[in-house]
Amino acid sequence: MGVDVGTAEDVRIYVLADDYAGYNSPFWAQHGVSFLIDAQSGGIRRRILFDTASYAEPILFNMKLLKLDPGEIDAVLLSHSHFDHTGGLLGIMREIKREVPVFAHPDIFKVSFAMDPEFVYAGIPPLRGGTREKIEELGGIWILSRDPIRIMPGIFTLGEVPVEQRADFEKETSIGLYKLEDGRVTKDDVSDEIGLAINTRKGLVVVGGCSHPGIVSMVRRAREISGVERVHAVVGGFHLIDADDERIQKTVEALKGMGVKKVYAGHCTGLKAEALFASEFGENFEKLHAGKVLDL
Repeated sequence: MGVDVGTAEDVRIYVLADDYAGYNSPFWAQHGVSFLIDAQSGGIRRRILFDTASYAEPILFNMKLLKLDPGEIDAVLLSHSHFDHTGGLLGIMREIKREVPVFAHPDIFKVSFAMDPEFVYAGIPPLRGGTREKIEELGGIWILSRDPIRIMPGIFTLGEVPVEQRADFEKETSIGLYKLEDGRVTKDDVSDEIGLAINTRKGLVVVGGCSHPGIVSMVRRAREISGVERVHAVVGGFHLIDADDERIQKTVEALKGMGVKKVYAGHCTGLKAEALFASEFGENFEKLHAGKVLDL
């Protein structure tokens, strides 16, 4: 694709939610992720909220500790529909108190669920995440696109990563979910995960919520969209928690082969994968935790 995405400067990512709070930490942990991306480019400064974890309350608590004002959030991006990324949306929108774009895939409202060991609904929880209409009432402007969108110079969504364009070992998702399509139950390949990329002076930073399409495939997608080959960092959950050893090994090797310099992983990455990242990337691997601040 190779469009001019521009460059973002003075990029800072605040980890507002993760499954881990860190050692001796005042921050609250919860299942899911939420990042606040604060970036400048020229005279433009934007604060983009990436995902809203499972609940709004811990996010708002952590924002207060970090001296961040939810009323200054300029845009929201929902990486995909799962409750641990969308559950806090309603509570956050009530605190933003103004009109903001909400970027997501058109399938963000799909009915997704697990059936093992029992039925569990996995999509946006209506009482916590809100309905489409309720978010609109609070000022949310839904921007639903399968294609990449540039949010500001240097920051763009990845859009849908089709299964046929994913790395061979990432074509099968490592999560057993299903969805309803025209009243029929089908396997959910989580094609609604869109991710985000930031083009910094050091190279691309690729941010995934769960990286269900595969973090390697998402990095490839960011390169294709931007025409930028250098990758500075990958950030987020990489959903290798239930992947086999071969897939974990191939993921680590592929990221190293692509020249990724830093890995910031948490949430659904899993202990085995994190241990291998730590072993292979050394001091260039850092575990995410609530309250962590990344200066990129």
